[in-house]
Amino acid sequence: MFSFKRLTSLMLAVVLLFGSTLSLSGCKKKMVIDNEETRLVLSTSELDGVFNPFYSSSGPDGTIVGMTQIGMLSSDKFGKVAYGKDEACVVLDYEYEYLKNAAGKIEKTVYRFVLKNDLKFSDGSPLTMKDVLFNLYVYLDPAYYGSATIYSTDIVGLQEYRTQTDNESEQEEFEVKFQTNASDRIYYLLELLDRVYESNKGSSLTEDQLLTKLTAEMNAAVVHNEGYKNVVDDYELTKKYFSDFLNQMYTYSIGTAADIKFKDKSGKEVALKTDTEAFFYNLGFITWNKKEGKFEYGLKDMEKDDAIAAIYNTYVPNGMIDAVYAVYEDLFTRFTLLEQQAYFESLDTKIQNISGIKFANLNDSVTVNGTTYNVPTWDDNGAVTSSNEVLEITINEVDPKAIWNFAFTVAPMYYYSDYEVYKDFDYETNFGVKFGSIDFQDKAVKNADKIGVPVGAGPYKATTRNGKSAEVTAGTFKADNIVYFERNEHFMFDVKIKYVNYQVVSTNLMLESLYSGDVHFVEPACKQENINDIADHKKQGFDSTAVMTNGYGYIGINASKVPDIEVRRAIMHAINTNYAIQYYLGYSKEIYRPMTRASWAYPSETDSQGQYYEFDETGKTSEDLVKAAGYTKNADGVYQKGDHVLKYTFTIAGDSTDHPAYASLKRASEILNKCGFDIEVKTDINALKKLNNGDLTVWAAAWGAGVDPDMYQVYHIDSSAGSTNNWGYNAIKANAGGKYDTELDIVKELSDLIDKARETLKEEERKAFYADALDLVMELAVELPTYQRSDLFAYNTNIIDVSTMTDPADLTPFNGPLSKIWEVSLNETK
Repeated sequence: MFSFKRLTSLMLAVVLLFGSTLSLSGCKKKMVIDNEETRLVLSTSELDGVFNPFYSSSGPDGTIVGMTQIGMLSSDKFGKVAYGKDEACVVLDYEYEYLKNAAGKIEKTVYRFVLKNDLKFSDGSPLTMKDVLFNLYVYLDPAYYGSATIYSTDIVGLQEYRTQTDNESEQEEFEVKFQTNASDRIYYLLELLDRVYESNKGSSLTEDQLLTKLTAEMNAAVVHNEGYKNVVDDYELTKKYFSDFLNQMYTYSIGTAADIKFKDKSGKEVALKTDTEAFFYNLGFITWNKKEGKFEYGLKDMEKDDAIAAIYNTYVPNGMIDAVYAVYEDLFTRFTLLEQQAYFESLDTKIQNISGIKFANLNDSVTVNGTTYNVPTWDDNGAVTSSNEVLEITINEVDPKAIWNFAFTVAPMYYYSDYEVYKDFDYETNFGVKFGSIDFQDKAVKNADKIGVPVGAGPYKATTRNGKSAEVTAGTFKADNIVYFERNEHFMFDVKIKYVNYQVVSTNLMLESLYSGDVHFVEPACKQENINDIADHKKQGFDSTAVMTNGYGYIGINASKVPDIEVRRAIMHAINTNYAIQYYLGYSKEIYRPMTRASWAYPSETDSQGQYYEFDETGKTSEDLVKAAGYTKNADGVYQKGDHVLKYTFTIAGDSTDHPAYASLKRASEILNKCGFDIEVKTDINALKKLNNGDLTVWAAAWGAGVDPDMYQVYHIDSSAGSTNNWGYNAIKANAGGKYDTELDIVKELSDLIDKARETLKEEERKAFYADALDLVMELAVELPTYQRSDLFAYNTNIIDVSTMTDPADLTPFNGPLSKIWEVSLNETK
């Protein structure tokens, strides 16, 4: 990490940056604090670096992106929809209208949004209807593979557009055929690789030899089945994904060696020493021999590049079957999108727009809440010069979540599209998005530069350490674990503090960093010891406040990696969630269903029911379930059925065991290991990134909840969000050999309840549907809620003018201390 304190020539900069009183030439100088020069330094957890409004998925990354963005709508302190001239959002006014049939049944709901004029992105260009429509069409494109689920809203004409057919039966089965083709492509690749290896009788092949034989096998197979024609290309793609996988695994392994430790025969703790050793351990090339009490090395320590090459060459070209399985999920997703893209490219005519999304006053005036908006005019730069633009979205029937789906952030088309695509934007057939193209999503919306540097109309813009926003790159925006922001002079409101940094700080070092002056605002764990510690430092200028979290802690289990529902339930019976509650001591509550208690929809009747999976410290309940599932102990005393051994890693997200769920998982591992499991508990600084890919087996993390309790994104069978990969939905939906019959029935019933809850605006009806749906999530045994906590915010009152933060009386889960960061000021001293 860059440290200004190491540079004597910049000692004055230390005073300005960190606000500490330093001794210069034998005398003390009082620090100078100024909104134009002094940087406000905020803490953040580890960042994945996906700073893209369309594709960021982790909470910390989302916070970074959010500094640069504004949404269509905002929310007030009660979580209600907010908009208008005093709100930092795009919409000036909005209304909705029900269209009913002769019997009085609501057939459609029409939303009309009046856009503000004079909104600008950070480069000064206007934010207009073009940008709004571009964002909508990115999110609603069938090739979009990010975590947003606006497509879950039943917008009129959306399914016709996404499937390019008005045949409802074809719409319902649309994705299945591409997923089937994707599975077939993986099968063909594996089959032909197996034939090549069999014909070579186990001898090693060179890359050229393998390609020659694979091509010959492919050509022979194509005669009988056209599906084999992509095998060589898919082999090459597998190599790329496998290389990326190994590089990712090395990154995951950095800094974790000391945490990979065991006790030898004498009881002495033995740990790995280097990142490379951790990398080899994570891939099974270093193992721990329990009987001998020592590490066994399949590969010796070496430099990073050599280590990655050593593993790569082990599998390529002579172990490609294992390489395919290592990147199976990536291949399945990519092949599905490629098959879909090829289908769309084959169509002669296309449904070119979504009929339920319209520029309402493009050709005629429209009235919203009694005000008439005429056809707008624009200047040469595209800025609106008269009237206001009005967006109209029509949905089928009623959807209480729809309004929040329409609160999406509006990112600039000029930056996130491709000029060759958006130059012909016409409001009717071209919205700046190349339809159904995974290539467009990869190369335009989500290319490397746009992942690393976000652009929008929010209060801040990406900059460099030296405040040169015009020269910012991914490598200078986030450098040495610091992210740099500069005031967006084009933001709709005045922004008081010019420079803001986000500093990556480990959870267990947050208060130390606050007291030292390295950061000015932190969110440490809301534990009594931390609250007491901050109180002890109050005279030095530190204070804190706590607010209930709009989210909750949980332990997840991936059904694709723990395929038996009885085994997942066995694990849950061994977890004592009280340890997690005690971690926060007075600032957390028990939680029995997977929904934040901050939501009105949390089913209060469950309080009297207690835990869904009663904790059994003896392990008997767990072992009985495992036996009932048909497992027997192998020679190592570990339960096994077929090739599946109950050997799992329990992962703690982060770099420290100072985590609310650590004690729960550690104790569970002890209980389960005594009754025939082989469990290891590990911390992982890259766990959230692995979660996004569905790579973890059992893990502890936390959810941040939205304003509406809708469960579609996280649990619905049709959701394409990353969470469904975590639960193992791909495996459940594929249901090979009927392995997941029980789970598939549960997921279908669960999804039906979620759909029913989305068809009414009556809160009591929705609450009843959600209560039943939450029980089914528990029945599925993929998520165990552990605690409902509060958020703790601690800050340096010498640096921050606390009177400019959110009034304590207005603090809620939906309105934090820095919700209006543009209003926050430093304690200026000049």
